[in-house]
Amino acid sequence: MSNTQLDKHVTQSVSKCEQRVMSLDEYEDDEAGQKERKKEDAITQQNTVQNESSSADTSCSYLLQDSSRMVSSRYKSTANAPEDDAPNRYSRPERTAYGRYSRDANSSGSSLPSNSLEKRIEELERELAKERQENARLMKMAQDKEELIGKLKEEIDLLNRDLDDIEDENEQLKQENKTLLKVVGQLTR
Repeated sequence: MSNTQLDKHVTQSVSKCEQRVMSLDEYEDDEAGQKERKKEDAITQQNTVQNESSSADTSCSYLLQDSSRMVSSRYKSTANAPEDDAPNRYSRPERTAYGRYSRDANSSGSSLPSNSLEKRIEELERELAKERQENARLMKMAQDKEELIGKLKEEIDLLNRDLDDIEDENEQLKQENKTLLKVVGQLTR
């Protein structure tokens, strides 16, 4: 293998190494961007759940107060009314509100937001576990990349030493060639 071919080979090896390192860096940048977007989405989702649960608490307490007023006024005005006329006595919104009040009274209203918060906490814990796994995977990839870079640097150093040795050997061969040419020249005279 000539010097130019060896130089070309070393240059190509170094170029490939640099491309691998650059592509790994770009991959890590993409991973970091995706991770940031996931975090933002999780925070947005968490805020949405909190807002919904707080607005649900507010609307539930309003409905309870409003419904209790309606129920007490219903009993006052319908004390002497016939039983079979009850469904037609109230407008649709009043019947709907009363139905909601009944459902809320039967199901423990305070456990509903707490239940959804517990589910949300469990969901966030699962996401956190996934993020930790992803982080461990990325750390492993970074470590592997560092090891690969170290190995490639060692390989480049070895190739450079080989190149130096080949250049030295080439120089010696040139000197020997000159000496042989002189001897041949003297013998042919």
